Amino acid sequence: MKQKHSIWKNRNFVTFFSANALSNLGNWFDFVAVLILFRYTWQADPLLIALIPVMYAVPSILLGQFAGVFADRRDKLKILVYSDWMRGILTLVLVFTPFPFLALALIFLRNTAGAISLPAQQGLLRRIVDEEAIMKAVTINGSLFQLVKVVGPLIGGSLTAASSPSFSIAINGASFLLSGVILLFIRPNKEEAKEKPEFPGGTVGFWTSWKEGWSYVLTSRILTASLLYGIVTTLTIQMIDAQFVTLFSEIFPERAELTGWVISAIGIGSLLVVLGLNRLDEIKKYGWFFGTGSLLIGIMTGGFSFLNTSTILFVVIGLGLLGGIGNGLAFTAVNYLIQKEPPKEAIGRVSGIVDSTLSLLFIIGPLLGGLLIHQFGVTTAFKIIGIGLIGIGSVGIVFQNIIWKQGSPEADEIGKSNEVQANSNA
Repeated sequence: MKQKHSIWKNRNFVTFFSANALSNLGNWFDFVAVLILFRYTWQADPLLIALIPVMYAVPSILLGQFAGVFADRRDKLKILVYSDWMRGILTLVLVFTPFPFLALALIFLRNTAGAISLPAQQGLLRRIVDEEAIMKAVTINGSLFQLVKVVGPLIGGSLTAASSPSFSIAINGASFLLSGVILLFIRPNKEEAKEKPEFPGGTVGFWTSWKEGWSYVLTSRILTASLLYGIVTTLTIQMIDAQFVTLFSEIFPERAELTGWVISAIGIGSLLVVLGLNRLDEIKKYGWFFGTGSLLIGIMTGGFSFLNTSTILFVVIGLGLLGGIGNGLAFTAVNYLIQKEPPKEAIGRVSGIVDSTLSLLFIIGPLLGGLLIHQFGVTTAFKIIGIGLIGIGSVGIVFQNIIWKQGSPEADEIGKSNEVQANSNA
């Protein structure tokens, strides 16, 4: 029996984690600084400011799937290094940009480089971590992601207030450049070093590779069901995410700070559950994660619709924590299945498909949420979305053995044929 070792003894993973932590933290510094730069320095109007998150989401929507194919066909470590350096240079150029429209173009280009790096990051993680340590790696990286979402804006906002937006943006540029340098210290083991790209010499066409990626997803019951649940959960979260302030301004008009507290509570709840899941070695029942995640987010959303002026603060924060736990469950399951379910040679493509699909919801969700609230009112809209999520989550839990049925023959056949093809090309 193979002896288990702490993942922290894996030097490649520690290096990977350190670079990831540096670039993620710098990114949240940057996001807050950019918002402050647009509003307070350039006095940009709200419509222009609304384009900022669009510039973050559109590259993943447009390029995510093709980036996945590219990552599967090239050296993933080199992609990550060059992507970090490119983003670092574009960020430093952003420091000296005098006009908001030029800044938006630079943000778009920078996030294009980021969209290309995400599938490579998923693929590289699978190659530097042992099979039995995947759950540990996913939860550790997930904890980092949730932590910087809570701490990053706080530190970034404070640093920007004490100095200037340009200073915080410059820190992010330096973080990207240093992250790329740190990644150079990753040393693949002998087997990985000898391994050739999955499609040497371009023997398999780009479009064929792209279609194979979708084949892995659509012929795997687990991947298809999980993607659908991820879509529903993400869409509904985005429908209400920007509308917390609308709901709380009606119910608690004298408590403007409550919106920030609830968003922080959601982040803390996600962080706590991801840290707790680090004790697990694997996920055996995806239904418990996706179903319970949808259920808890539904309870939070529906619960908010029943708040009134006499509701104690503990209940409001408690609902936020509950929704955060649900979000953490779904977040962990998505990242674990990307690592575990597809064959190693298809991780980049599957990751790109998931990323581009979910990124699209960051634009569609707020629009649908706004329309629903305009039609029915904010309280009724929260109630409808909450009840829907509770129902979807309950179905996922009760019928998980049917929805996430193990062992798709079609997927197994595709996996075997691609493995044979990869071996014959090597």
